[in-house]
Amino acid sequence: MKRPQFNKHMNSDEFQKYYWYKTELQEICRTYKLPSYGTKYELTRYIVSFLDGTSIKQIKPIRKNRRNTKEKISSNEISPSTPILDSGFSLNNEARKFFCQYYRVPKFSFTKPIGIKMREIEQLNDKKATVKDLIDVYENKIFTDLSKNNEENTYQWNNFVKAFREDPLSIKFNTPMKVASILWQHVRNSDQEKKYNTNLINQHYDEIKPYLKKESLYRD
Repeated sequence: MKRPQFNKHMNSDEFQKYYWYKTELQEICRTYKLPSYGTKYELTRYIVSFLDGTSIKQIKPIRKNRRNTKEKISSNEISPSTPILDSGFSLNNEARKFFCQYYRVPKFSFTKPIGIKMREIEQLNDKKATVKDLIDVYENKIFTDLSKNNEENTYQWNNFVKAFREDPLSIKFNTPMKVASILWQHVRNSDQEKKYNTNLINQHYDEIKPYLKKESLYRD
């Protein structure tokens, strides 16, 4: 079944069967006056609540949009004891500079566990949380199980590609990412589970056959 256009009379279960880009979720939220800041998981929660009949006035933001706060803090003012909330701290370039200085490295990238911990602190309004908590997560002193994280489950395209590349059949193609994209479009626009399986190659073989390496025409 092809993905229908979103409408306010849609059943929430039907809505959740389909894949929606974050920009689409934000546009839906803006159209119906729902909170439009947050992760895909948070935006989806707002829309599901709306479709389930919750009053718009009762659907409150899970987290505050702290990026728009006037209070800022520079990298030189950040230390492990700096509070996460109400200090001007954010996961921005100043925070990157601090972590570069702290670890004495030229470049630093925020990891998924750091982002998850940051959002957890914001959701719980944990005033006691400090930058040290993020350091502990980064150094695996505090374990974050991504497989059980609701937000991680929204990265369906990433997980689809990962599973496809782990399939031995993927190396038979000259441009595996192009093939993954073609297969994903079929899955994305349907109500089937948004996961890769080998059967997709067989189902859409004629469409992806042009991308096979010459020596890999295994069905000819």
